[in-house]
Amino acid sequence: METSMTNRHLPVSSTPTGKLSRRTLLRGSITLGLATLVAGLGPWQSALAEGDEDFIVLSQFLVSRPVNPLLAARYYRALSRRAPNFVGNVGALRQLIDGQRFKHVDEYLAQDNPDSSLRATAASIISAWYLGIVGELADAELISYREALMYRPTQGILIIPTYGGGPDSWGDKPADTQDFKL
Repeated sequence: METSMTNRHLPVSSTPTGKLSRRTLLRGSITLGLATLVAGLGPWQSALAEGDEDFIVLSQFLVSRPVNPLLAARYYRALSRRAPNFVGNVGALRQLIDGQRFKHVDEYLAQDNPDSSLRATAASIISAWYLGIVGELADAELISYREALMYRPTQGILIIPTYGGGPDSWGDKPADTQDFKL
């Protein structure tokens, strides 16, 4: 009998060996959830480190609105792969805009005798943000469908389709814009 009395006064551990308590399981779940949340922040940080800050500022100037930094990093990488002089042109374009103190993209576009290489770089950046695509035809890379700026004017009025039409949904590119008449 004495042994049973002695056993009653021994400290009881909160978790029996080999078994999980609800409290331990809850703590583990919360820890795992927090670890997943913190790890999920990693792609944002790495994407921002890879993207050039000049590109984000330049993009905001060219499209006249704030831009998503994660998408900016994706556009920057895609545009850089397609044009060997793109990175240098981004820096030169940013310096030109800062040096001339342009307040709006229209002021940049209205300048006399613009550098054709810088103008092509600006056009490729604007096109990428508005279409959500970098490149043309078979070389096109979809960066963002739903977040493409072309949908902003009708936001709240028209529903953005949740799918693309496919490669054969567009007609052929016009040969010359001069042939178009209303």
